[in-house]
Amino acid sequence: MTNERRFIKTTVRLFATFKQITNQHEIEFKMEEGATIQQLLKVLFNQYNTLREQIFDDKNELRQWIHILKNGRNIKFLGGIETILIDGDVIALFPPVAGG
Repeated sequence: MTNERRFIKTTVRLFATFKQITNQHEIEFKMEEGATIQQLLKVLFNQYNTLREQIFDDKNELRQWIHILKNGRNIKFLGGIETILIDGDVIALFPPVAGG
């Protein structure tokens, strides 16, 4: 039996201020199979550290007004930031939106 590492491809889509911070609308990541959204966010923050303070509070908890969708479903109704990623997942990050 081999312990060959397997990888998946995950796409992160960024909207509004997150798009402005990164200057990217879409970023592809190669993650190890079994990775979680939290692990994906750590990789994203390594590239764009200023996103961390926008998405997490000083207790390292997801800010309540941030919406993260996995393939169109809010992760609050899945496994939260511990939601497991599978190959081809699209993760959308939405900052708070003001309007009138």
